[in-house]
Amino acid sequence: METERVLEAIGRLQEHISDDRANAHIDILRRELQEMSAAIVQTRREIASIRPDSGGGPNRIMAATEELDAIVTATERATTDILSCAEKLTSLMTDMRARGADPSDCETIENITTEIFLACSFQDITGQRTTKVVNVLRYLEQRVNSMIEIWGIEKEDEDRASPLKKSDDARPDAHLLNGPQLEGQGVSQEDVDAMFGGPTGQASQDDIDSLFP
Repeated sequence: METERVLEAIGRLQEHISDDRANAHIDILRRELQEMSAAIVQTRREIASIRPDSGGGPNRIMAATEELDAIVTATERATTDILSCAEKLTSLMTDMRARGADPSDCETIENITTEIFLACSFQDITGQRTTKVVNVLRYLEQRVNSMIEIWGIEKEDEDRASPLKKSDDARPDAHLLNGPQLEGQGVSQEDVDAMFGGPTGQASQDDIDSLFP
């Protein structure tokens, strides 16, 4: 009889231990799920912070891509102009040599044009590297857009998103230093001419401010 009671007590104790272990596992699982939920919420907010502005503002990744594209285009154009001038110098040097010009002067011009041609080879290398960066940015933009679609980012996530940290620039005119505008953007020469071509020939501060919204 005593043996049966001991066995029953042992059984109840084992059940107690099993319940405690199960509860411990449930608590651990609950904490893990809570942490996962918090991580998901934070991830949604971070993705929302880099998505295109739904209010019509610029897409930061696309803007950076377009700026780099503009750099490549401007560099190619400038390099083409430089090479064209170097070719004209080469042609001029050939004519000078044919007319019996000083051989040392002709050789100097030839050496200079050769250096110009060699120096312009940088454009091909930098253009390739910049193109790689542009392609990476476009890939990132595609991945971000895919994540936005998968996560179903809403406006409320965008509102709660952490603002992007801006680079420190203590200069009082830092907000004006936006650099050259992309083609088709910014203020055109026609806008400036129209502003100063009014009846009075003078522009008010309001007219000037209207050019830089």
